Amino acid sequence: MKTSPECLPCYLRQALQTARIAGADEAGQRRAVLTVAALLPELFADKTPPENSMAVYEKIAAVTGVTDPYREIKAASNREAMLALRALAPLVAGEDEPLPLAIRFAIAGNIIDYGAAAQFDVEATFRHCRDLPLAVNDSGVLLQRIRSLGVDDHVIYLCDNAGEIVYDGLLIAQIASQGAPICAVVKAGPIINDATIADARQAGLDEFAEIIDNGAICPGTPLALCSSGFLRRFYGASLVIGKGQGNFESLSECPREIFFLLTVKCPVVGGHLAKLARLPRALPGRGEMVVFRHGAA
Repeated sequence: MKTSPECLPCYLRQALQTARIAGADEAGQRRAVLTVAALLPELFADKTPPENSMAVYEKIAAVTGVTDPYREIKAASNREAMLALRALAPLVAGEDEPLPLAIRFAIAGNIIDYGAAAQFDVEATFRHCRDLPLAVNDSGVLLQRIRSLGVDDHVIYLCDNAGEIVYDGLLIAQIASQGAPICAVVKAGPIINDATIADARQAGLDEFAEIIDNGAICPGTPLALCSSGFLRRFYGASLVIGKGQGNFESLSECPREIFFLLTVKCPVVGGHLAKLARLPRALPGRGEMVVFRHGAA
């Protein structure tokens, strides 16, 4: 997915939001926004929004002097999700077929996205996620793939945000129970509220999966910037699951099969997804839940 003109004002919004979270005063917030505004003409229209955001967040960090402004928010998101897990985990365990509900809870967790919005209602999302129709529903194929996994298969699970990764743990545990080794992939360093290795360990993912980073500090998975070790695993995996908008944006043109799980929070993403999924109209980007099988089998 390429960067569209609609992405440019979104970068300015993120600059102001992030500068405030970093503790910048009004003058510092203004400098952050103007610095990013000066950068916009230099961004590449043929790159994905996550790739261009790398330069945006470098500029914000240079202005504020804070390289991980979301650190406390990420830790709090993990703690809050782990408290919520006490009620959600028994619901999944009580299902005769727990996988479908684990998938829905993982998708619902994707609402925790500070790159897309400053505020979101996690509780309301989880209240409605069991009944909300999937706007794109390739879950039947995904369920079949998971249930057919064996010890000789390998699974790559591309994580997205802190907090969200706690809910991912419900699905990762179900996949691990099939006997296939699973690798949870996070970012190589802090950017927005995307999960790092430390965040994934705090969330307890290491109980069910090996945790690695992809070698890039980007709110997505730009394959050209990822490490060779990650790329070997990615292309050699029996099953790849990609969580969130950033992974969809950066991998929507990748030729291999990927199952994307996300809530759509942006009309640009909604339009691109609708085109790939051959929907009759664009998704408005108001939290639609999606399981989308992309690429060749």
